Amino acid sequence: MRILLAVDGSSSASRALELVANLPWPPGSIVRVVAALDIAPALWGGPWIPAIPAGADEYEAQALLDLTRVIEASRLRLASAGLAVETDLLRGAPAFAIPDEAKLWKPDLTVVGSRGHGPVEAALLGSVSSAVVDHAVMPVLVARGDHVRSIVLAEDGSPAGIAARDVVLGWSAFAGIPVRVVGVVDVAAPWRSGIAPTMFSAAMDLYSEMIANSRETYGQVVAATVATLQAAGRTAEGDLREGEPADQLVHAVHDVAGDLIVIGSRGHTGVSRIVMGSVAHSVLLHSRCSVLVVKQPHPPR
Repeated sequence: MRILLAVDGSSSASRALELVANLPWPPGSIVRVVAALDIAPALWGGPWIPAIPAGADEYEAQALLDLTRVIEASRLRLASAGLAVETDLLRGAPAFAIPDEAKLWKPDLTVVGSRGHGPVEAALLGSVSSAVVDHAVMPVLVARGDHVRSIVLAEDGSPAGIAARDVVLGWSAFAGIPVRVVGVVDVAAPWRSGIAPTMFSAAMDLYSEMIANSRETYGQVVAATVATLQAAGRTAEGDLREGEPADQLVHAVHDVAGDLIVIGSRGHTGVSRIVMGSVAHSVLLHSRCSVLVVKQPHPPR
C-alpha cells in the first residue's frame, strides 16, 4: 500500500504521523513523507511579492533546515514502526504542492493533519486539508487523533457509500476494529425537494410515505452492510438515525466515542465540491475525530 503523509512540524501533523505509525498496514507498504516549503506568507503576509525583503535568504535557509529536520524525524519514527519510508521536500504552497504530489505519486491514501474542527478554525483547515480532500482522487485521511479503536461508517447505499464500505472491509489496517454502520434518514429532504404541507392537504400523506420508504430503504442498506462485515469476520452493528445527515454522523461518533468516521464523497474538484459539501465536507469541518473521505469511483472517459 502506498501512503502519502504530509508533515509540517505542527501538533496536528504529529498526530497524523503517530496515526500512520500505529496502524497495522499490510506488508510491503511504503510511506512517502513530504513537507512543502513556502516562505512567502511569512515574509510578506500574503501571496503578492512587492519586493524581496532583507534577510529573505537567511529565513529560507532556516525554514529549509527546520522542515528537513521534521521530515527526518518523521522518517525515523515510521522506520521504527517497521515501515518502508521515502521522503521529499516540496516547493510551493502546501494547499497546491501536496495535491500535485499526490497526482504524480498516485498513493492509495493521503494523510494530513487538521488544526481545527469548528467554523472559526475552518479557514486553517480549508487552506490545506480541504484542498487536499477536494482535489484528491484516492481516499484522504484527515487525522485528529493518533489511534483508531472504533469506526463509524456512513452508509447510504450510493456508489460513494459502497466505496467507503469497501475500504473499511478491505484494508487490513482496519481489521479487528469494531464498526458502527450509520444510516441517516433525512426527514427534511421532502420539504427541500419542493413539497410543503401548506401546498395541499395530501402533502402530509405523501411526506409520510416518502419518510416511511426512506426508513425501509436505509434500514435495509445498513443491515446489508452489517451482514457483509460480519460475514468477513468483523465486529459490526447498525445504527439507523433521523435528522440532518452531517449532524447525526457527528453525534453518532460522540455517542460511541469513535475515533474515525469513514464517509463517501461524490465530488472531488471545484464545482463538484458543492455536492460533497452537503455532508462529507460538513462532517470534515465539525467532527472532533479523524475523518477518512473516500471518493466515488469515476468511470474513465
